[in-house]
Amino acid sequence: MLPRLFISFALIGLAAYGGGLVTIPLIQHEIVDNRSWLNIAEMAQIVAIAQMTPGPIAINAATFTGFRLAGVVGAAVATLAVILPSVSILGLLTPLVERAGKSRRVQKLRQGIQIGVLSLILFAVWSYGRGVIAAWPDMLIAGASFLFLVLFEGRLHPIVVILASGVVGLVIF
Repeated sequence: MLPRLFISFALIGLAAYGGGLVTIPLIQHEIVDNRSWLNIAEMAQIVAIAQMTPGPIAINAATFTGFRLAGVVGAAVATLAVILPSVSILGLLTPLVERAGKSRRVQKLRQGIQIGVLSLILFAVWSYGRGVIAAWPDMLIAGASFLFLVLFEGRLHPIVVILASGVVGLVIF
C-alpha cells in the first residue's frame, strides 16, 4: 500500500501546477476514480477538513488521505510524496525560468497553463457540488455563501462563511 500511495501522491504533486485547489480534482481522479481507495463522500470530507485546517490545502489533503488509508505512516508518505516533485522541480528549474521568464513564448505558455488550471478548479467545484448539493436548500446556502464571498472579496474571512453556512444548515435542516 505505501509504495502505491507514494507513487499516487508523487504523480499528483508533479501535476499540481497552479496551487492547492488544482490538486483536488487530481486527488479525486487518482484516489477515488483510479484506485477506489475512497468514495466521493469521503473525499468531500477530506477536502472540507483540509480547507479548514491551517496550511496548504494540497499538503493537508494528502496528509488526511494518507492517514485515512494507512495511518500515521501513510500520512507521512503521502505528505512527502506530494511535496517532493515541486521542491525538486523548483530547485532545478528556477535558474532557467529566471532567464527565460521574460520571453514572449514563456508568457504565452504560462497563460495557457493558467487557463488549464482554471478548468481543473471549475471541475473540482462541479464534482464536489454534485456530491454535496442534494436539494434546493443546499443550493441556496451555496449560492448565498458564494455571493457573500464575491461581494465582500478580501474583507470576509472564509471561515466566517463556513461557520455561517453551518449555522444556517443547523436551523433549516
